[in-house]
Amino acid sequence: MFRFLHWYLLFLIPLLIYLFFKENSSRAIKFSSIKLIKDSGVKATIKHKIGRYTILLGVILLIIALARPQSGKEVNNIKKEGIDIVLALDLSGSMKSVDFDPSRLEVAKETIDKFIKGRKNDRLSLAVFSGTAYTKVPLTLDHNILREMLEKTSSEDVNKDGTAIGMGLSVGINRLKKSNAKSKIIILVTDGENNAGKVSPETAIQIASQIGIKVYTIGVGSDITKIPVGRDFFGQMRYQSYEGGLDEELLQKIGKQTGGEYFRAKDPQALINIFKKIDQLEKSKFDINNYLEYKELAFNFIKGGVILILFGIFLERYFYIKIP
Repeated sequence: MFRFLHWYLLFLIPLLIYLFFKENSSRAIKFSSIKLIKDSGVKATIKHKIGRYTILLGVILLIIALARPQSGKEVNNIKKEGIDIVLALDLSGSMKSVDFDPSRLEVAKETIDKFIKGRKNDRLSLAVFSGTAYTKVPLTLDHNILREMLEKTSSEDVNKDGTAIGMGLSVGINRLKKSNAKSKIIILVTDGENNAGKVSPETAIQIASQIGIKVYTIGVGSDITKIPVGRDFFGQMRYQSYEGGLDEELLQKIGKQTGGEYFRAKDPQALINIFKKIDQLEKSKFDINNYLEYKELAFNFIKGGVILILFGIFLERYFYIKIP
C-alpha cells in the first residue's frame, strides 16, 4: 500500500509548473521575424533549456518528499500460546518387527519426523525407553537438532531390554514438570506391555494427572509380531513370530486418567492418521492483530531532488554558454 501523508502539498506541483513556463515566456526576446536567424545557419535547439528543466524536476521531487510518501505492508502481531510436547518412543526389541515395512521403529520415526515438521511454534523433546529410559533431546525449539537425533535413534540406544512404560512416562514428566506452558503433552509410542523399570505406570499416571500433563498413548503393530533372528544356511532371513504382547488396557487407562486418549495403529497409514489427529487436537493458540506498518520514502526523493538541482545549476551556469 502506498500513500502520501501530506497529500495536499502535491497541489504545489502544477502551480510550480505554471509559474515556471509563465516566467520563461515573459523572459523571451521577441523578434518581428526569425528569417534572418534561420538564414544565418543557426538551428533550433533546446540545449540551453535542459538546465532549467532539470532544476524544475529536482524541485518537484523535493515537493514530493515534503508530501511524505510512504509504502505500507500488513503486519501480523502474533501472541502465541505454545505447547510443550515430549515424544516418548519405545526402542524395545519387538519394535524391530517387520509387520510394518521396513520395521515398526522406522515407520514410527518417519511419522514422528513429519509431526515435528508441523509443530514449528512448540517446544519438543525426545525421550526413549526400553528396559530403562532417558531423555535423548530436552525441550527445544531447535527442531533441526531434534530431527537429526531422531534419525540416528536405534534399538541399540538403550542397552537394557524390556518395556518400561512407567519409566518412559516418568522421564517425560520430569521434562515437563517445570514447564510454564499452559498445555503439556506426552505422546507415548509402544508395542509392548510394561515388564521392566523402577517406576510403575500407575505411579506415573498419578503424577502426570497432578501436574496437569496430558498423555496420548499409541499402540503400534499388527496382531502378529515378526522379528528377524538371522539368516539360515542358504542366506535366507529367518523370523520369529508370535501373537499379542500389547497391553491395550494399560494404554487406555493412561490416556483416560490423564485427559488424553489411546489410539491403535495396526498399519503404517493408521499411525500417520493418528499423529494427524493429535496434531489437530493439540494446536497452539494465537491472538493475531493486523496492522499496517509504513516505511518512509522521502529520503530517496530528497536525494534525487538535490542531485538534479545541483546538476541543473551546473548545466545552466557553466556547461552551456549563456549570452547576457
